[in-house]
Amino acid sequence: MNCRLITKVVLIGMVTTGIAFAFKVPFKVTLGQDVYQPAEPGQVTLNGFLGGRMDVNRDGRLLKHITEEQLLAGFRKRPGSHPWIGEHVGKWLHAAVLAWENKPDDLELKEKIQRIANGLMDCQMEDGYLGTYAKEDRWSLKQNADWDVWVHKYALIGLLTYYRSTGDERALQTCKRVGDLLIRTFGDEEGKRDILKAGTHEGMAATSVLEPMSLLYQLTAEKKYLDFCEYVIRRADAGPKLLTNIEKNKTVQSVGNKKAYEMMSNYVGLIEQWRATGEKRYLNDAVLAWESIANENLFITGAVDAHEHFSEPHTLISTGPCTETCVQVTWIQMNWELLRATGDSRYAAMLHRQIYNHLLAAQNPDGINWCYFTTMEGKKEYGGEMHCCGSSGPRAVAMIPTFAYMTGHN
Repeated sequence: MNCRLITKVVLIGMVTTGIAFAFKVPFKVTLGQDVYQPAEPGQVTLNGFLGGRMDVNRDGRLLKHITEEQLLAGFRKRPGSHPWIGEHVGKWLHAAVLAWENKPDDLELKEKIQRIANGLMDCQMEDGYLGTYAKEDRWSLKQNADWDVWVHKYALIGLLTYYRSTGDERALQTCKRVGDLLIRTFGDEEGKRDILKAGTHEGMAATSVLEPMSLLYQLTAEKKYLDFCEYVIRRADAGPKLLTNIEKNKTVQSVGNKKAYEMMSNYVGLIEQWRATGEKRYLNDAVLAWESIANENLFITGAVDAHEHFSEPHTLISTGPCTETCVQVTWIQMNWELLRATGDSRYAAMLHRQIYNHLLAAQNPDGINWCYFTTMEGKKEYGGEMHCCGSSGPRAVAMIPTFAYMTGHN
């Protein structure tokens, strides 16, 4: 079935229409072939419960609650007030662009996206730097200055999402300048820094830049970005043993320091690198990690049991700082990536289970406030502040239409 010919399809509270509004820049390199492809932007409209939650996510948090001043303050006046204050604008752009693609007649959100994207690009320095630190603290593990590569990762994710949707060449050039700076800074060559020493959690925070750098290669076909991705993978295996230990032990308990958010972000990057190269090892290792998490660290809601770090297998600690929203969003990303890549229905089942039973429990029905931890026992603590989880949650809600309806080869 050609999805472009569909005029109306009803799918358990969902309606799709065949009108495509947003432009999607195609990838130049895709050697790993996905089984499923997302529908064109704007084709999927969700009604009912999910549609209502998406509406308040877009209109409440993304459009009205979070401001340009909040998102860009750390870039406009360096150093920023918080070590990872720079991650928020990339997360916001990712969520806001997806939300706008799903409702492209929202001109107010479109204008805000353009204003914030341009505001971020205006903050890039001559050498390509797009972080929030003072020059003497860049790329370090100094206390309160140890998330620089991480911040650049999210700037890349946000701007590449914006570029794919708008075709704005300036956004791509900004991302290339970031990529070129990372290449000049990190590597095996004498005089370059070790990326493992530029990020917390045994380097997993920094090596998670693999995801957007792989996307940058897929969009440009420039080999220097592919080479950098392979360097990042080598270091991720030399330090936290991202590949070797999951292959040997079949459990995430043996990978790095078990920090769930950063580790799963690396596996999302490995799946992207499979798309870029066709290297089956990368996809297979992500599947092994998924199986470990699903078998050893999962609540009945489909949420990952991680008190930021993966808990001991089969313990299911239901109180305290469990089920961090950043972890749940990355789990959703991992399932979405694997569903696209393999077509295996268990990933679709997990997405359905987790979103209905846990993700939307972390989102206040007002669409503005989010839980940092959505504890399985006790009181949920909602807040409207701009913390990492409050910026992550809207991304997952905005992603829902990308996997609610997809097309296959036949």
